[in-house]
Amino acid sequence: MMILTVVVSMFAGISLAQSAQPSEPAGVREPPPQAYADCVGKKTGDIVQHTTREGKVAATCVDSSKGLVARPNQPRGNEPNTQTGQAMP
Repeated sequence: MMILTVVVSMFAGISLAQSAQPSEPAGVREPPPQAYADCVGKKTGDIVQHTTREGKVAATCVDSSKGLVARPNQPRGNEPNTQTGQAMP
């Protein structure tokens, strides 16, 4: 009986700890600290060079709940669309 009580208590504690964590939509990640640093002294809409592991990329400073953050202009893994006048699929 004592073992059962301990096991139930452990599961209850784990459940409470998980529910206390803020939930984010699937696939949403927090920007790296460098993305915030790149926009220090800038204003919304300013274009900056954001430093990533792959090198520097053009990014735009956008508002977030934690302040201005650099959002890359070209999503990772996508090649720029060099065909002008055509909509991207």
